[in-house]
Amino acid sequence: MKFKMLVFMSKRMIACDEASYLISMRQDQKLGFRAWMQLKMHLLTCHLCRKYARQIGELQHTMEKYREACSGETCSHHLSTEAGARMDEELGRELNAK
Repeated sequence: MKFKMLVFMSKRMIACDEASYLISMRQDQKLGFRAWMQLKMHLLTCHLCRKYARQIGELQHTMEKYREACSGETCSHHLSTEAGARMDEELGRELNAK
């Protein structure tokens, strides 16, 4: 019985690269049941992907806090209109040069 379960699980296990893709994707949209289950199974066995998932979650939380605190033109982190125009101009020059 244990052997059959191991074979069943090994056929449905995903690699770390697919797990990291699913971890990133679930930040933007809800995963389907199969993808969700595959990711959960992988995270049970892979401490590196669990760590990556935790870091991605912390990054998203930090970005949400930043957006809340820095919404509007009064935020000191925003570029001035002149600085933005200079950057657009320089990027346009570089793109046209290639």
